[in-house]
Amino acid sequence: MSISSYRPGVYSSYTVTPSYTGAVEALTVGVIGELGMSESGPVRIGRERVLDAGTPLATLGGILFDAGLPEFWVCSLQQGEDGARPDAAAYKAAMEALGEAAELSLLVVESGQQAVLEAARDFALAQSESQRELLVFAGVEGNHTAAGTLAGAINCPRVVLTYGAVTPNGAESASPFWGAAALCGAVAVLEDPSVSLTGQLLPGVGKVSGATYAQVEGLLAAGVTPFAQTGAGVEAVRVLTTSTTLEGTANRSFSPINSILIIDYVMRALRRSLAALLRGAKNSPSTLSAVSSQLTVLLGDFLERGIITGYEAPRVSCPPETPEVCVAQVSFRAAYLINQIHIRAQIQL
Repeated sequence: MSISSYRPGVYSSYTVTPSYTGAVEALTVGVIGELGMSESGPVRIGRERVLDAGTPLATLGGILFDAGLPEFWVCSLQQGEDGARPDAAAYKAAMEALGEAAELSLLVVESGQQAVLEAARDFALAQSESQRELLVFAGVEGNHTAAGTLAGAINCPRVVLTYGAVTPNGAESASPFWGAAALCGAVAVLEDPSVSLTGQLLPGVGKVSGATYAQVEGLLAAGVTPFAQTGAGVEAVRVLTTSTTLEGTANRSFSPINSILIIDYVMRALRRSLAALLRGAKNSPSTLSAVSSQLTVLLGDFLERGIITGYEAPRVSCPPETPEVCVAQVSFRAAYLINQIHIRAQIQL
């Protein structure tokens, strides 16, 4: 420490460390599709890698790197000898391989076939049940009624189905795959899981050929995320999951993607925070108190940041039949985004 003044007084110095560091905090993204790569297994693609211009992988990299990701994982699929596109079995094998190679949070699949999306849905649900929460993104184009029917068949809070053929910046060919990838990239770098993506320009893409104004309402009702063209680029009208019913009854609780993002964000944070307490922890009142206090601090922080709107005091105990297991019960209310404002006016003339 150097002293620059001999005058009596109180002096201070400080350094500023941002709590969010952009792409470093991005969720891990995986992509499966026909990317024109010779490698058949999972491959990490970082910014340092030189991508051959004009290839599907270069286009994908342009979109995801433009979003702010430092890296992403891919598994390139090949067409059959007869020119057949990869089937659900090929996608399933690629998902399992990616799941072993990296702890994915988001996954983009190129195919919009129902069998492939059903396999992706089952994979995402299995991963989430194993404490590896995962969201899947896929895109479709063409008949908007068929897109709504497909979303209804998938009906899962962990699958996002976009609608519209999107053209990347600097490219000529459009595909719904690029739109799904761009939306995934935007979600991956969200600083706050409760921030709405409505009206936000998608990274790396500039044009979309999608639903008409009249068709958008039907797509949203069916759990499809339609893209729209604006003067500045492409944006999602509203980002939804395909979940529109629960146990056969209409229920849109898990329809907004932010509901799932908030739940995943909070649960990951709680697990990471308590993991440090496991080292040397004993079944004692002090340990149970420490767990409860840690959970309360975290939930209070989420409440202050607006990620949740309320919570109950955590209840922590060790059941007598399993004294080596600490059970921490938490209850919180995830923030629900407002997406409409209705003005009711009383006018006198």
